[in-house]
Amino acid sequence: MNGGTRQRNLLIFLGVLLLVVAWRYLRPAPGGEAPAVPAPSGAVDEEGGPARRPPPAAGPERRGAKKGDRVAVLRMADLDRVPPGSTVGRDPWRFVDPPPPPPPKPHVPTAAELKAMEEERQRQEAAARAAAEAAAIEAAKPKPPEFTMQYLGDFGPPNRKIAVFTDGKKIYNSLEGDVIDNKFIVAHIGYESVDIRYVNFPEVPAKRLGVGHH
Repeated sequence: MNGGTRQRNLLIFLGVLLLVVAWRYLRPAPGGEAPAVPAPSGAVDEEGGPARRPPPAAGPERRGAKKGDRVAVLRMADLDRVPPGSTVGRDPWRFVDPPPPPPPKPHVPTAAELKAMEEERQRQEAAARAAAEAAAIEAAKPKPPEFTMQYLGDFGPPNRKIAVFTDGKKIYNSLEGDVIDNKFIVAHIGYESVDIRYVNFPEVPAKRLGVGHH
């Protein structure tokens, strides 16, 4: 609540308090009658006695200040003063985004977690070293030469087929078991295919070529 709102509320409360005080001191006395006022000298009533004036009409009772009554003094400067230790409340007509939540505390790994992490790191390093060594060994092994000739097909009787190859410059006609260029063996002539093996690498599986491929 700001200073203007607090001052307005205090003025409203003061006005209500003044209305209550005025009603209390100016209202007519409940019940009873006003004291009789003597009639003018020489007036008599119906029984021959001295007449009395009728009581005055009922009206608002007025009471004066009594001894010991305390009059409150309103000091306007006090309306704008904020009591010490009080805080200003939130303005309901002002929308403010709430502050973001605090970031979570970082997790501190335990001794067991640190040990497991170190073991996992060592395991990955050992696996990487083993893979690198295997790749180096495989790369150091001798490889059979690449067969680059194109297979053109075959001709001849079924029991004596002749495979036809070309390197782009020369034509090679080979039976099964023939050696080409001292490197390649025509291992088998099939239906529109031929199997090629290697002279110096008998353990390497045969390479099958289709017609038009090399």
